[in-house]
Amino acid sequence: MTFSKGKMNFMQTLTIELTGNQSLEALQELEKNHLIRIVNVPDLHSLALPGETISEEDFKKWVEYAEDSPTVSITEAQHRWTKQKEKLRKLIH
Repeated sequence: MTFSKGKMNFMQTLTIELTGNQSLEALQELEKNHLIRIVNVPDLHSLALPGETISEEDFKKWVEYAEDSPTVSITEAQHRWTKQKEKLRKLIH
């Protein structure tokens, strides 16, 4: 996890079960486009999975940042997104 210019960059590791070759091909395409990284054998005990280790101090900063960040209701978030989509559609046309 890295902190830069007031914004936080982080990654999330997921464990998934593939249902067939098409799902594997879809994931490999995402990896090819640098949207995800497939980890063959993750260290499930690491706080920074995979990548750089995170210090306890940085972890505490991340928790404080999350606790102090403003929240918004799902209704408000959907409303804001609807307005933003309308603006983007107008710019496209």
